[in-house]
Amino acid sequence: MAINIDPVTGLQNASLAPAKTGGSQDMSSVDFMKLIIAQMRNQNPLDPQSDSDFMAQMAQFEALNQSKAATQTLKVLQGLSELGNAAGLIGRTVTGRQVSAIGITRDSVARERFGAVYSLLTTSQKSEVNLDDRVQAAIADAENAGAEVTGLVDRVLVGPDGIPVLSVNGKVIDQFTISEVR
Repeated sequence: MAINIDPVTGLQNASLAPAKTGGSQDMSSVDFMKLIIAQMRNQNPLDPQSDSDFMAQMAQFEALNQSKAATQTLKVLQGLSELGNAAGLIGRTVTGRQVSAIGITRDSVARERFGAVYSLLTTSQKSEVNLDDRVQAAIADAENAGAEVTGLVDRVLVGPDGIPVLSVNGKVIDQFTISEVR
């Protein structure tokens, strides 16, 4: 498993990275059945493939599907664990690295004003969100990303990437960069 390391935010959770947009490269069960049918139609009539070969292929495909489902379940459990760990820090004093709060602030303002996350807004709605004083403050404070911050955790926020972060004295702290908890 690859570990993403960002020079500003430190170690990131690769399993909760934002979902990729675009076409899926995964083969669905419908695609698999089409492939099996194509194999059956185009096999050599003098040397046909046995039914046990087809059954073995279907069993392998089912095992792959079950493995994918188990992996997805583990990702969800890991995300819940990280959220629980972050929530356990509320009311505690921590030292960690500040990250840019632009995405989180945009999402918060977008939900408040339009009832949707920033990425789903129209261009004019995004412009309105970007003109909000809180977003402007987050943009101005982005240059402080990477700075060490110490303070009381007052709440947990979930960024647009799905990764929980901590709010400390109005700053956003990446929980993976915490060096001290008191």
